[in-house]
Amino acid sequence: MVRIAVVGAGIIGLSSAISIQRSFPDVKTITLITEKLSPHTTGDGAAGVWSPYLLGDTPEKDVYRWAKATHDFLHNQWRTEDGGVIGISMLPVIRVVSEEETSDPMWKDIVFGFRKMKLDELAVFKKPSLKTGYSFVSFTCEAAKLLPYFLDIFKRSGGNVVIRRVDNITELQHEFDIVVNCTGVQANRIVPDPLVQPKRGQVMRVLAPTVKWAILEDDDDGNYIIPNQDAVVLGGTHQEGDWNTEVYSEDTVHITKGCFRIIPSLKNAQVFKEWVGLRPGRPAVRLEMEKIGISSQGKIPFTVIHNYGHGGSGLTLFWGCALRTTDLVKNALELHYQPSKYVPRSKL
Repeated sequence: MVRIAVVGAGIIGLSSAISIQRSFPDVKTITLITEKLSPHTTGDGAAGVWSPYLLGDTPEKDVYRWAKATHDFLHNQWRTEDGGVIGISMLPVIRVVSEEETSDPMWKDIVFGFRKMKLDELAVFKKPSLKTGYSFVSFTCEAAKLLPYFLDIFKRSGGNVVIRRVDNITELQHEFDIVVNCTGVQANRIVPDPLVQPKRGQVMRVLAPTVKWAILEDDDDGNYIIPNQDAVVLGGTHQEGDWNTEVYSEDTVHITKGCFRIIPSLKNAQVFKEWVGLRPGRPAVRLEMEKIGISSQGKIPFTVIHNYGHGGSGLTLFWGCALRTTDLVKNALELHYQPSKYVPRSKL
């Protein structure tokens, strides 16, 4: 019997586990291995707006495919009676930058109502350097609400959860045949992959129910304002190579100064939380299969499917990457484990 494990219980890991679980019912038990569960993952503190961000040199065709599949998933879930309960909301978004962009972003046909803003519309941001802006409608996906929902589905469908620290992915090769590596920034030590470096993000949450639009400044010194269901998230930073998860007072000043410039009424908002998370930065997302040594079955290659390095776009790409991960699991099963038995169900 083939044994499959998914390492990591953030949005990338849990979505991959569910997709694999639903696609291969003949694999009786899938094990989820993690050191931390929600609410202690990086995604739990993220604002979760759908918008490709900090993806380095990841090929555009891949970003498009994964982002569209995730946007479609969010749209379908939003239309269900539980959409709001699991943290999915539709909202208008403005995205601006101080660069003159001559072509529209590749994701423009994924979102709703995309249009390029006029220069005089950018004046409201009180930042003279701004040259390009886009307005569209998309979704926020709050991992703090979606992850417990996913975990419940995984357990009720027979999934096994093991709380355990993994120091190197190869330590699992005598326990499992296929391991899906969704360890985020921890892939730096677990693979190990030195290309993975944290992009430290500091945010604050405030009570500001009158704020209904997400506003994203894509400059290196830019800020963002993203409404969630119970609060508004103000940010932010993306400090590469900084592993410190303590709040920096200078970042608090940067966040408040920039966000108050954009929406002055935020000065009166009650601050109830400051938080720091480590985005899994990498020159490009790694989503591929690797064969390492021999598995627990004796003569069969130990197969690792890597799915990490999503930068600031984990909640923008997760479902598309989960589907691609499932395809790679299918390839591994067809190569090594009774191909006729493991026929995947149609994708969700």
